[in-house]
Amino acid sequence: MYRFVRFVFCLLVFSFADVTFGEQEQALPLLVPDKPLRSFVPSGEASIVHTALGILGGDMEKLGHRKPEAVAAVQDAGFFVGTLGRSDEVDAFMKRYGWDDSRLKGQWEAFEIRVIQADKAPVLAVIGSDARGTAYGVLELSRLMGVSPWEWWADVAPRPIVRFDLPAGFSMFRKPSVAYRGIFLNDEDWGLQPWSSSTFEPAARGVIGPKTYGRIFELLLRLRANTVWPAMHETTVPFYCVPGNKEMADKYGIVVGTSHCEPLMRNNAGEWKRANFGAFNYFTNKDNILSYWAERLQAVGKSENFYTIGMRGVHDGPMLGVKGTAQYKDALNEVIGVQRSLLKQYVDQDMSKVPQAFVPYKEVLNVYNAGLAVPEDVTLVWCDDNHGYITRLSNAEERKRSGGAGLYYHLSYWGSPHDYLWLATTQPGLVYNQLRQAWDYGSRRLWIFNVGDIKPAEYLMELGLDMAWDIDSVTPETIAGHAERYWARELGQDCAQPVAAAMKEYYRLSGIRRPEFMGWSRVEEQSRMGGTEFASNHFGDQVQARLDEWQDLAGQVREIEQRIPADRKDAFFQLVKYPVLASDAMNRKFLYARKAHDCAGLNLPAADEYARLSRQALEDIRSLTRTYNEEISGGKWNRMMDMAPRKLPVFAQPQLPAPVSVSSRAQGAIVLLDGYEKPLKASVPHTVDLVQSIKNEAVMSLYAGTGESPSWSVARKPDWLAVREMPLPIMSGKRLVLEADWGKVQSDTEGVAMLQIGDATYEVAVSAKRAGERPHVEAGGVVAWNACEYESGASRSVVPVPLLGHSMNAVMMYGEEPGEAVYRFTTTSSGDAVLRLFALPTHPLNGGDLRYRVFVDGREVATVDIKTSFHSEEWERNVLRQQSVRAIPIVIDRPGDHTVSVKALDMGIVLDQLMLDFQPDRPFYHVPVPASRK
Repeated sequence: MYRFVRFVFCLLVFSFADVTFGEQEQALPLLVPDKPLRSFVPSGEASIVHTALGILGGDMEKLGHRKPEAVAAVQDAGFFVGTLGRSDEVDAFMKRYGWDDSRLKGQWEAFEIRVIQADKAPVLAVIGSDARGTAYGVLELSRLMGVSPWEWWADVAPRPIVRFDLPAGFSMFRKPSVAYRGIFLNDEDWGLQPWSSSTFEPAARGVIGPKTYGRIFELLLRLRANTVWPAMHETTVPFYCVPGNKEMADKYGIVVGTSHCEPLMRNNAGEWKRANFGAFNYFTNKDNILSYWAERLQAVGKSENFYTIGMRGVHDGPMLGVKGTAQYKDALNEVIGVQRSLLKQYVDQDMSKVPQAFVPYKEVLNVYNAGLAVPEDVTLVWCDDNHGYITRLSNAEERKRSGGAGLYYHLSYWGSPHDYLWLATTQPGLVYNQLRQAWDYGSRRLWIFNVGDIKPAEYLMELGLDMAWDIDSVTPETIAGHAERYWARELGQDCAQPVAAAMKEYYRLSGIRRPEFMGWSRVEEQSRMGGTEFASNHFGDQVQARLDEWQDLAGQVREIEQRIPADRKDAFFQLVKYPVLASDAMNRKFLYARKAHDCAGLNLPAADEYARLSRQALEDIRSLTRTYNEEISGGKWNRMMDMAPRKLPVFAQPQLPAPVSVSSRAQGAIVLLDGYEKPLKASVPHTVDLVQSIKNEAVMSLYAGTGESPSWSVARKPDWLAVREMPLPIMSGKRLVLEADWGKVQSDTEGVAMLQIGDATYEVAVSAKRAGERPHVEAGGVVAWNACEYESGASRSVVPVPLLGHSMNAVMMYGEEPGEAVYRFTTTSSGDAVLRLFALPTHPLNGGDLRYRVFVDGREVATVDIKTSFHSEEWERNVLRQQSVRAIPIVIDRPGDHTVSVKALDMGIVLDQLMLDFQPDRPFYHVPVPASRK
């Protein structure tokens, strides 16, 4: 165990840029049996420092040791904690040891940790530039000892260790990249609030109290965050109306703010009572509204807050009473002026000292763009489009503002076109891509992440806050390693790599379609939906392929579970098993329903079997959710997980076909072949093209009209062709795969396979073509590839990002000059075709356009603008698919080698995949790129 702790220490320490070791002889024993650290804390230190020391002491006890013991004299201490400029003791200590304060002086929330060689024994010192910096430095010691920030929230209790030393001369300096870093507790109706008020902190209905907020604030400190926007839905008692909540924020040094629709620390949804105050209409009820704001400022104006200014409706709607953008702008100009007068009266006369945020969210962005005059010392908090794609960032002039800019970013969302409140499936690569752009464009003052109920967004929340603390801690080269280190810390080094690989696949499959979007419905549509755009009879049966991929992933997770230590089983269930297996079940629920309808249309008894599998999938979700709430961790998380937030139709059983009667069953066997819309006829030859590494196999599905298992055999085939059976989860169906043994295919060749299926013989002509060194070769009339497979591109401006896009390696085209990528491909056909380009549905960074230019064989064929309007049909379709798709009709004048070039004309283009199709009308959902190339 001691070796493992040393390994974790080295892993953590060497990930920091500002860590050094001297050549002194004595290490600092941080944990030694029955020998607690003797600590000295100068008088006058802020309460947050003592809070952090209490957390550290508790961690030491969990590690099997005693917490630090306070001493009265600094010379008796082996552990010194203080804040720069806070006391004479700190100044004297630094002077005694020749500690230059230039790195800390004037910094925001910075800290230094040093092992100093004193006269008798080494001394561990933590000194912060301010009180929060000191607290973060203290809690960094817990990190170094291997304690996870999620030790309580994810049930990864520290394991006892025998001893832990800091090396002689150890030194670490850290400071945050973003000044205010925090979370928004939102849409808490189905998780955090019922869990808090019913399980963790039983209280009156709807109360999230100080015990719960204490745990939340401790987590924020451990994650080096400092800000919270409290839960604010109508079902929750407002934060300031619960005794003890404000005091708990003060204890943990947490800055309290309010969301985009809650001005001046007021929770309108819970606090504005129309019966008492009238309408929330500034034009008709101004006096009551001003009194309402003033009352709260008078109560909390001397605490550390971040004040939202501006005005919207009571809860996430447009400002009441305005007609048109011009009137909205004039009204907001007046409102902001009045609000700043109130802030001067109750908070500080110097507005530059009062943190203020203006959030141009939804319709307010249009008002801002129309010329709203937001005072320069106010922070402009830009937003994503609720689905992870930032809608606007600061231009050159806005980056000069003294108030700077910030970011409000969703990892969970309630609203159009569809919620994703249940599971946290935003791709880590998208989080990185968007946050990095926000930083590059000057959003560095306030980052707020909408994390819903915190669970199950644990990893994504930490990823975002890690980047807020150190923007360079994640890069395209290190993002995969960031995830693996997370899993090593939570579940153990032996499990880190397989868990990271499994979660990478989880994010890939969810990036193709989130589980909440599998019903192909929208929140405005209240009927039970069960459609899908995955094609059953093209590109290898995309419906069955997706089922297979989720089942394979679920199997991997079950295998990994056998390796998880007993004390991490509950953590594994929360962080890995539940999201993966529940997503698998959601896909099975809808895709088996699709199979049921397809088979019912052919009067096949397989329809009934698929319907049963769809129903079983829903039962599996119910069972997994019961386990989450009632069984793991002794029921600790009861009511935290709701499998059907808002009871939307997508969470119900999809509509299933009526049972197929015996009298109507199909006669004989039904045979379906990849690439054919209708069942095969035994009397008609059929063709299949196989291309090495591009299209290695073709799928044939057999269904028996009798309900019994269909029989098949090979009457004749070429020796280089293999025909194998793949399992299906039903009795009355089978799946055959036709594939080439490329070791026996010396050159392009053709052959005929004769298959006996039931009482009929089916003829399939198969061609096998060797691709050679050419990675992009036509197969079955299509050429498809991932955007990262470019032949050339400027390295500074074309950058693949792992864990991003359907390809999981989408290409950012950015830099001083937007990038260009060139692709070579080979066709065996010529004539009319369609070239489809798949990009992330991003937005122009500073307004304007979002264009790229396309060339085929050096000839310009199109200039495409993928900018969309918020809530337009195209935008809704894009965010549900998580791709922007543009189809360009082209003519390929000859078979042979060709090129496609894509040149970004504006900043913000992220190219994902490309596909050339000579059959432009055939259905498909995801681009048919072989898994070996993903």
